[in-house]
Amino acid sequence: MPEETRRADVQGTVDAAVLRRTVTARAWWAGIRSGGIFAVMAFGAPALTGVVRDSAWPWLVYVVAPFTGVGIIGLISMLKSIPVAVLLTRACRRTLARYPVDGFWPVIEKVDGAEGDKRRSKALTFRLRTAEGEESPVMRMQPVPRRAVWRGPWPEGMDSGVYVVGDLAFGAVGYVPASGGFFFMQPDDWDACAQERRVAGGDRVGRARGAGVDRRII
Repeated sequence: MPEETRRADVQGTVDAAVLRRTVTARAWWAGIRSGGIFAVMAFGAPALTGVVRDSAWPWLVYVVAPFTGVGIIGLISMLKSIPVAVLLTRACRRTLARYPVDGFWPVIEKVDGAEGDKRRSKALTFRLRTAEGEESPVMRMQPVPRRAVWRGPWPEGMDSGVYVVGDLAFGAVGYVPASGGFFFMQPDDWDACAQERRVAGGDRVGRARGAGVDRRII
């Protein structure tokens, strides 16, 4: 489908500025929520342990005490993941600020992690296709914000199609209208798309540089 047609099809339906505000709010809320839960477990559980030890049910200590360890481990994991989360959120914000919605891609062909189970593979890869047969390079993706380990790695509803904002040869944001999920994507084989990036016009290169997607992020 021609680029102008894809954009015309979604004009007035999905707005990149609205998506930018939404993904920012979700990223912040996910961090605050997870940090708050782990903090309560890490610091609230010891205080509660003292209370239940002196209560009529002292055996509850054995139920409460393990939450301290879980909270501490969770906080440590969060601290390790914060730089990646900030980088991905920043990439999404900058991309959504500099690109219009490119269009809706209705067909998603999953490559790696195609079963969509709860394991975390090293990279989730897929190919986008239009109804007319146009296809993207094989892309790798990271959900934004990152998904909890007990949830499947793929955003819900992704099989029903996604809106794309960005330049697929450099990097783009995917928005799943069926579930409201977001993800950041770049070509899985970065070097294979090097020629297209080299011959891209000055406007494409400048926009990609402004969005920070002129280099590999994921």
